[in-house]
Amino acid sequence: MDVRSMHKSLSVFWQLYFAVLSLLVTPARAIKRTVGPPDDPRFENASRICNGSDPASFKFGACSVLISCVFNNLSEALKASLGSGTSIAALLPTILALIGSPPLELVQLALLSPHRALATCCFSIGLPSGLFRQLKPLHSQLSHSNPLEPRVREWTVVLPTLSSKRWQNLSAKLVMDVIIMTLASIMLWRNWVVTSFTMVPWRCEYSWLLFAWPIACMTWLIIAVVLLHLMKESIEIYHAEDTSIKYRTWELMLLPYTFGVDRFPQRKISLSTLPIHGEGPKTAAVSQAELRDQLSDSSEMVHRHYPQSPPPPTVKRSDTVLSYSGNCVIVRIIMPSNYGPRSWRWFEAFIESLAVGIYLYATFVLTSTLFLNADKAIIYSTVMTVCLSAVRILTTLF
Repeated sequence: MDVRSMHKSLSVFWQLYFAVLSLLVTPARAIKRTVGPPDDPRFENASRICNGSDPASFKFGACSVLISCVFNNLSEALKASLGSGTSIAALLPTILALIGSPPLELVQLALLSPHRALATCCFSIGLPSGLFRQLKPLHSQLSHSNPLEPRVREWTVVLPTLSSKRWQNLSAKLVMDVIIMTLASIMLWRNWVVTSFTMVPWRCEYSWLLFAWPIACMTWLIIAVVLLHLMKESIEIYHAEDTSIKYRTWELMLLPYTFGVDRFPQRKISLSTLPIHGEGPKTAAVSQAELRDQLSDSSEMVHRHYPQSPPPPTVKRSDTVLSYSGNCVIVRIIMPSNYGPRSWRWFEAFIESLAVGIYLYATFVLTSTLFLNADKAIIYSTVMTVCLSAVRILTTLF
């Protein structure tokens, strides 16, 4: 990949990131803070007694006094509900980490569709089953099963074909993008609502602590993609069935919207490893007849040898790819070294370390959140979980 195409791909990421960042930071600064949900009369009464509508009450040194005054004017039942709400919200980062995409899968998605990758990792970066496993000396500990070439990662990107007409594919893709971005916007909106009436006691003067969670996740994605372009030795993108058809990185981003069935070579379904229908039983029958003749002619044979059944048919990965209703693109990325600083093992370890830090930050903030009662916490967690699950499903299928 030349420098020009790399510059185009990175500029797309930066422009998209700064556009999303401006949409997030601007309302975060303009959040109108309240003590508890504004539609709850119990918090409204406590806020009126403690002068919670005054912005000066949320400044450094004064917010601790406000917190003590509000809790003194709440019932014990409501205090118990607040404790339950904090416990429910504290589980949300773990739940989203289980649903979210792993780090390398997010990087792969970012090369194909940056806006979908931002929507997928907006609140969650899925953590692998074993962190830092790639730092072990054994090749088998790498996250990608490629023990012979640890420098190489080869990803098969499936481009589903929804219709034989290109405009129908384009329309379906755009509709899915609108739905995915709408779901991500709902998650951001719900996070903004919770941020507006909650406080974090160890930094109660800041209103953007919870809103920094999605900003950190999207910043992580930008860092991972830029670091990949800086560390890699080469990147090749070509069609799975015709390697002569090659693409640049920015062309790969446009490929899901511009491709059609007529643009790619006709699919050649040749499952060379599968036995031909009708030949298997015939071959087995001939082998049995010859064996019976040998057994009858040989008087010195002590043990009778029965023919072994033919091995089960094996299907290659390339044959499996052909079974999907769509065209495939191969993304092959090579790092300069196997175990040095510019290798896959250190790249994965670095981005996973950042992901763990973001996960801990979100857990600490939500564990310390005040004025979030149980019913609001249940709604908040349910909306976030359902929206992220829907984003993952739509991104995977379409």
